[in-house]
Amino acid sequence: MKKMGESQVIQFFAGVLADEMRSAFGLECQYVIGNFSASQDRKFADFFAGTESVNILIEFKEFKKEYCDEIKKPLREKLCKTLTKDISNLSRSCHFIGWGTAGYNLSVELNPYIDLVCPLWGCTEHLDLPADYFYDSFINAFVKGSLGVSYADFVRYIEHLNRTAGGDASGDEAPFRSILFSRDNSGKIIANRFYNLRELRTLSSLKPASKPRLSSGPGLSGP
Repeated sequence: MKKMGESQVIQFFAGVLADEMRSAFGLECQYVIGNFSASQDRKFADFFAGTESVNILIEFKEFKKEYCDEIKKPLREKLCKTLTKDISNLSRSCHFIGWGTAGYNLSVELNPYIDLVCPLWGCTEHLDLPADYFYDSFINAFVKGSLGVSYADFVRYIEHLNRTAGGDASGDEAPFRSILFSRDNSGKIIANRFYNLRELRTLSSLKPASKPRLSSGPGLSGP
């Protein structure tokens, strides 16, 4: 397959995710999608998504074989070489790597980041065997709240990544810039900038009462 760029994979995934959010929660839904760039993608990931209950980070590649390019990133090497059991469990629940599949119709597969990438540096302690998941079951689990981590746990992971990158701010205050999408009283989509997770938490509380959440479904199942 000829390259078209990983941005095509991100755009497809983000579009499906937004559509599923609207289908599940209607016009009252509020969600965060961040397509990171510059220093943010080196420190955190390419993509961030969050709801009022769960949050995830995703590093995207156009094709799976390109996950080997992560070996060029010193911050990821440091993450992998300093893993503890606690951080591994936390990372596996909220930090993923995804790629587009070959073929006429674009599809996306994902895997917990550390389980696929950390063996590139010979790091195997605290890891599980890589397990690829299709984007539809992945997004369904995220929307239902059975995939991802809570705000408090996500702040803790962001703090760890920030410290790994040499930062000293807390997880709440670490530079983390993205967009919160919601609708105003007329139903128009509005996009509010935030610059750290504390600001996101404040923005998320400024909304009308939402519809009842979907009950949590089962976790992921492999392809």
